Amino acid sequence: MLRVCKLCAVQLSNMNASNKITLTIVLIFTAVFSLLAVAMFYQARADINDEGEAALQLAETLAQANLDSETLTGILQNSRHLTVIDQPEGSAPLTLTGPLGKWLAPPPASTTIHSASGEPITVIANSAAELDEISATLGNVFCIFVMALLLTLFTLRYAVNTRLKPLAELCQGLDSIQSGQFRLSAASTDIAEIHRLIEHYNKLISSLASKETQVAGLRQRLSALQENERRLLARELHDNLGQLITGITVQTYMLEQQKQNPDFIVKACATIQQQCDAVHQGMKDLTNQLYPVFLNKLGVTTSIAQMIQTWQDIHQIEVSWLPDAATLASNLNRDTQIYRITQEIFNNIAKHSQATEVTIGLTTTHDQLTLFVRDNGRGFNPQQSKTTGLGLESMHERASLLGGTLKLDTHAKGTTVTLVAPLQLQDDLRYEYSDR
Repeated sequence: MLRVCKLCAVQLSNMNASNKITLTIVLIFTAVFSLLAVAMFYQARADINDEGEAALQLAETLAQANLDSETLTGILQNSRHLTVIDQPEGSAPLTLTGPLGKWLAPPPASTTIHSASGEPITVIANSAAELDEISATLGNVFCIFVMALLLTLFTLRYAVNTRLKPLAELCQGLDSIQSGQFRLSAASTDIAEIHRLIEHYNKLISSLASKETQVAGLRQRLSALQENERRLLARELHDNLGQLITGITVQTYMLEQQKQNPDFIVKACATIQQQCDAVHQGMKDLTNQLYPVFLNKLGVTTSIAQMIQTWQDIHQIEVSWLPDAATLASNLNRDTQIYRITQEIFNNIAKHSQATEVTIGLTTTHDQLTLFVRDNGRGFNPQQSKTTGLGLESMHERASLLGGTLKLDTHAKGTTVTLVAPLQLQDDLRYEYSDR
């Protein structure tokens, strides 16, 4: 039994809205008709009893009129609810009137009256007419209920299939979302609840389509950035490390040719040692450009401080480092992007700004951080940044990966770059990019 109930529950859960509504209406009509039939059943029993008692009282009243046997019998035979029987006094017929009578009519009551001449006449209460009326009434009620049910179901099915058509479109739209298509919009409707649902769905479609476009553009830009980084790497290897290795090769060949010249050998070995140190330093610098491995151990604040010190020593530009984020919790994805943005800003200052002073600060609140870099250089035109190689697009993309914003304020007396980003990042595309 329990298994059957579970199976029925599963079948009900798999029904569509139209079938569920139809089943509900049928059950309601059946329940109402059943209650009405039960009420009519009990009322019919009461009516039959009352009619039988009234008919027998009428027979007894007629007996008091001192009518002759023939006249009295004729009057009784013409009564709808009395039947004269030719049976001994005190007996009653055993046959009831139809199957409905077995449910509604009690055993027929009888009485014996006497005519004026004293002849006995046995009469019983006949419920056949009353049962016919009840049967006709029940039949009419049943027909009315069936017609009302069919009309209701037809109207309901039509209304549901018509009014709920936008829901089917919504289902198709949701299926299209699952397949990555965001172009199907649902038609409007005059049903307020469904109309609001369609409005939210269309807004969702529009938002998803916009996000899809943004993601596609972001992927293209990330791919371009990756290719640019590869070109820079190739150029660095060719122009710097390649030349050093070529120099080492030349010095090695010269050593082979000057084996008998100790002074030359000493000088060549010293040159080779310098070139090897330069190769080692170049490899270290190149590794840091590819991925700042020291971020794991030092944290972003200390790493930026070291980068600033090295940059200051190389370019002889005074830098004021104003961090108040010494206790900033480590987050490698976030820290990598911050470091790269800072690195790009300082590269731009060295190449283009002609600045003599730089101020950098890193501050935090409970849910966001702010990085700003300000120089006293000549400024630049942001609209021409793509042609001047300032890398602004790269910095904006990194800021977007952080979930933050990058703002530039540049004029003839200097440039200020401000990054505002949340402290916590989600594990999404940012992680993929930060490892590159």
